[in-house]
Amino acid sequence: MDWFRDNMDSRNQDMMLNALVTGEIETFQEIFQDYVMDTFSVFDTGGKDPEKVYHAFVLGLLVHLRSRYEVKSNRESGFGRYDVMLIPRNHEAGKGVIIEFKKVRNGETMQSAAASALQQIVSKQYAEELIARGIPEIIKMAIVFAGKEVLIETL
Repeated sequence: MDWFRDNMDSRNQDMMLNALVTGEIETFQEIFQDYVMDTFSVFDTGGKDPEKVYHAFVLGLLVHLRSRYEVKSNRESGFGRYDVMLIPRNHEAGKGVIIEFKKVRNGETMQSAAASALQQIVSKQYAEELIARGIPEIIKMAIVFAGKEVLIETL
């Protein structure tokens, strides 16, 4: 929490998180990419499992939504295990969010990796937990990265 407080402008962070939960994906991506560029090193996103770096970073950001959302990580839903889920505490006032992280692999483009992540959310039926709770609106989001370059796509 101290690191986030010291390294992130709270106004931009609030704007970014609000953009996420309201579905303003272009705004969310723009601010998120700025944070990644300003904060991450190429050494952070290299190595054996760079998805964990992005996963931990996003979870750290989402802590600030705990009063309005349940923040869940790596839980089963449908036929698989999603990376991150936001469940609104007030079902009428918020959208549910499912996030899947993907690293671009050899031979892939950022767009094809995003399509694969979104297809995984749909085919594995990760939204089942949100549907069972009566959440009417669900944002299905892929956060795809190649080093410090980020692409965010939604359904």
